[in-house]
Amino acid sequence: MTAVLLPVLTRRLRLREFVPGDLAAVRALTRDERILEYTPTETRALEAVRRAGTAPARRRRSYELAVELRRGGRLVGACDLALDGARSGDIGYMLAPRHWGHGYGTELACALVEFGFGQLGLRRLAAVVAIENDRSRRVLEKAGFVWDGLMRRHLRTPAAIRDCHRYVIDRERWASLSPPCAAGRGRGS
Repeated sequence: MTAVLLPVLTRRLRLREFVPGDLAAVRALTRDERILEYTPTETRALEAVRRAGTAPARRRRSYELAVELRRGGRLVGACDLALDGARSGDIGYMLAPRHWGHGYGTELACALVEFGFGQLGLRRLAAVVAIENDRSRRVLEKAGFVWDGLMRRHLRTPAAIRDCHRYVIDRERWASLSPPCAAGRGRGS
C-alpha cells in the first residue's frame, strides 16, 4: 500500500483528520435525535476527536474523518472506513440534518469508495444501514453498492435495536461504473 494522502477532496467536501477543536461540533451531531435514530450510541467519531492530535498508529486499521464543506470549512459530518485485514473494509457516515437532501451523502459515500479502492487498494467495501433509513440506502445505491443481505437486530441505537440491510461493492463493480460513482459527480445528486 502506498502512502495515504489526506485530506480527501470532492467538489464540495473535504474529508480530513479530526482536530481537538472539532469536539463541540461532533458532540452536537451525536446528540441530534434525527441522527441518533440510525446511529449507534457511541460513535467512532467521538473517539477519534478524543484521540485527535496524537500520532496515528503506524499501520492504521481505520480512518475516522471529519467532513467539512470546502467553502467556509464548516464541519457538517463525520465518516469512517474501517479495514478488516482481508483487503476489505466497511464505511459509515453521518451528516448534520440541515445538509440532508443536497447530495452531500452521495458525494461523501463516493469519496469513501474511491479512497478505499484507490488509495487503500481494497478489493471490497461493505456498509450497513437500518432498514428504515431510506435516505442512506439510496445514497449507497447511487454510490454503486448492491444489497447483500439482511442482518437481524444488528444496530443498537438510543431509540431501538434495528434490523439492517448490508450493502457491498467490489473493485470490479466500481471499475465498471462509468465513471465511478457517476451519480455523485458534478450534479450535486
